[in-house]
Order: sequence, then C-alpha cells, then structure tokens
Amino acid sequence: MLAQVPPYIHEALVRAYVGNASFRQLREADLDALVAPWLGEEGQPAFYRQIAAYDEQYLVENEERLGEVDLPVRVLWGAEDTWIPPSIGERLAAGIRGATFTPVAGAGHLIQLDAPVALATELRSWLSVSPGLRERVQR
Repeated sequence: MLAQVPPYIHEALVRAYVGNASFRQLREADLDALVAPWLGEEGQPAFYRQIAAYDEQYLVENEERLGEVDLPVRVLWGAEDTWIPPSIGERLAAGIRGATFTPVAGAGHLIQLDAPVALATELRSWLSVSPGLRERVQR
C-alpha cells in the first residue's frame, strides 16, 4: 500500500528516512543523490520491496561464513550509527580472524559523508601499516 502513496509524500518519507542515517545533517546535494534512485515509477515500489524483503537471516548466514575470510580486515563503523549500532560492527569484526574494529567519531551510518577525512585517514593509516595488503587486495 505504501508503494502507492502520492509521489510527493513518498519523496518526503524517503528524504526523512535517508536523512536520519547521517549523524550530521547531509548537504542537500548528497541527500538528493541518495534519494533519487528511490523516486519515480521504478524507484518508489523498489524502495518498499527492498524493505519488505529484508530478512535478518541474511546477516546470520553471512556471519556464519566470516571465519572463511582470509584477508586482513579492518572494520570501520560510525560511532553514532543509529541504523546499525557499533556493537554489530564489533561482532562482525570478532568473527574474522585477526580483524580489527575502529569506531569513527562523529559519523553515523553514512560514514563516508559524515566523516570523510576521518575515514580517509583511517584507511590510509591501515593500508600503510599492513605489509603486503595492497598486493593481496589487488589479486
């Protein structure tokens, strides 16, 4: 039924939903870009289908396979993520042999938009201290 709400109501709903993923208020252009795929004749019903199709079992199945990961892993997570709490990131990291978990302050679910400098700094730091990581990832 929600897939059939008037487009202007749907857009307002999606903008509020997506905007809530950010710890900081999103720039209008970033919010527009994140909302755009979920608008129109295809996007609106797709938005509700993906919500209806969500099944916690997918996470459970993926978690069961984390022990198979044979690459260096660093899990970066928005410390203020209200969509998926940092405790889930810690749990995922714990399931991967040798993985580390790093919360990123001032970031919610959209870490790349909330804290791009902190994210880039963490990635650069990790890549520079992980011997052979670039070569393994490129294979």
